[in-house]
Amino acid sequence: MAFTPDEASAWLDGLTVLVARPAAQAEALCTLIEAAGGRALRLPLFAVEPVADRDAAAAALATASAFDYWLFTSTNAVDHAARLCPQPWPTLAAVGAVTAAALTTLTGQTVLTPPTGDGAAALLAHPSLQQGQGRRALIVTGEQTLPILEAGLGVRGMAVTVLPVYRRVAVDHPPAAVAALLQQADIAVIPSGEALQRLCALTPPEARARLTALQLAVPSPRVIETARTLGFSAEPLLPARVSDVAYLDVLRRHARHRTPHA
Repeated sequence: MAFTPDEASAWLDGLTVLVARPAAQAEALCTLIEAAGGRALRLPLFAVEPVADRDAAAAALATASAFDYWLFTSTNAVDHAARLCPQPWPTLAAVGAVTAAALTTLTGQTVLTPPTGDGAAALLAHPSLQQGQGRRALIVTGEQTLPILEAGLGVRGMAVTVLPVYRRVAVDHPPAAVAALLQQADIAVIPSGEALQRLCALTPPEARARLTALQLAVPSPRVIETARTLGFSAEPLLPARVSDVAYLDVLRRHARHRTPHA
């Protein structure tokens, strides 16, 4: 569904949204929420930083300049690779539209993206990645990454190197402050299973019931499974794409049907 923030100016009227993304990635979504009449509560659970050995990462990128493909798992990977290695870069691929847009803006290149959907499994369905014999690929990612992309390319005969160019560092918050934000929130945007686990760890026992009753909006079925394992009672909401616009549409649908919390 296409829309502009002006058209959505009252969509989220009265909805309070806890946004648990890292600070730099949170602002665009928070701005959309506020423009749509909602209230955004910022709670960064991780900070994104360069890897400890930046020189080694830069050297690895330079060595991989002759590879057939560079595959990026996030906009963070794009940003940090750009600081480490000058262009030109090889043929580029991205796990989703937002990461692809960041690559195109940076390089001007056409970027391979999933034929449908987002994520590593969706990217593996791209026709250009079906035959890997004799080809080399670099996966540009963070220190914590899922093996599905590496494994999927490997079984097709592609020689794969995984290169972390950033890391996530946990951000501390006073438990009382976390509890106060949870008490205000109608819904929480959680960027990963690790972020959800971190939120649980920071929540004091007296606020645990409030947390596990909270409606979540998450990026993937994997995070839905994490929420179930952690005892969340409401089925998490899943956007059609991993983009701010798609999250805003999920929040709009939730705002239509919500029962205000006490």
